[in-house]
Amino acid sequence: MRYRVLGLLILVATTILGCTSVPKGLAPVSEFDGERYMGRWYEIARLDHSFERNLSNVSAMYTAKEKKEIAVLNRGYNEKTGEWKEIEGKARFLGSEAVGSLKVSFFGPFYGGYHVIALDKKNYNYAMVSGPSLSYLWILSRTTTLDEAIYSKLVDKAAALGFDTTELIRVKHDRTAKILLPEEETKMSSNAANLLSPCPDSPNCVSSLAKNKKHFIEPIPYNGEKAVAQNKLLEILHSFKRARVVTIEENYVHAEFVSAIFRFVDDVEFYFDADKKLIQMRSASRTGYSDFGVNRRRMEDIRKQFAKM
Repeated sequence: MRYRVLGLLILVATTILGCTSVPKGLAPVSEFDGERYMGRWYEIARLDHSFERNLSNVSAMYTAKEKKEIAVLNRGYNEKTGEWKEIEGKARFLGSEAVGSLKVSFFGPFYGGYHVIALDKKNYNYAMVSGPSLSYLWILSRTTTLDEAIYSKLVDKAAALGFDTTELIRVKHDRTAKILLPEEETKMSSNAANLLSPCPDSPNCVSSLAKNKKHFIEPIPYNGEKAVAQNKLLEILHSFKRARVVTIEENYVHAEFVSAIFRFVDDVEFYFDADKKLIQMRSASRTGYSDFGVNRRRMEDIRKQFAKM
């Protein structure tokens, strides 16, 4: 069963009405860089609505697709039911891509407004978003926490624009998402997000944590914030035609790669070691014995793409 719920930025009522206009008195940010905005954002605070009620640990992943379309994946934890929920949608710019004004849809042809009204233009580490009216407001961050001085500044700006900031809900982030796979599918053998499974004796596996030359592959070094490195990696994974990201956690990413003809599945894992600034990785075939070097070549390809970004 694939769980779905109306999460971050679904805008149910406005989607049905197809309202995408910018609220009176607001101005979306200019000199907007859509490519830098892609990736994962955490919801820090929001105005309350029924479609997000009981949700904590809310995040949104934006991925650029073909024909100027943006894939949207929203995820949150329902405190009442004790389940992780997610929903997929799409977004497009309303006009110029240099202006932070978009329309988002989770229900076919019906769109709701998504307007970036404040943004960290230097690092793209935080943003404030409005829907098509002053009833919709979200404060977002690349990490699960936001500096209180920055948060207060954003709240003050929202209040000056007419939002009722006394009703803002601070969103709790105290969980990591488990693997969201259909129940009948085989789950990863890893029991913890910070532990990559050892390679078996067969040659169809490579790992940066392997202790023998046959399986060992170098980890990927990165500079700067871990969240930025994770967004870069996710962008690369989403560029593969037969890849599906099934788990995104604070320090961990798990993706599935499916072969073109025989539909063999390879499990690809990444662990972000923030202390050493390294991305530890593992890629292994789920079945069979030899992979003719496919897993190693894939990981080296990912390494090269990461270095170019």
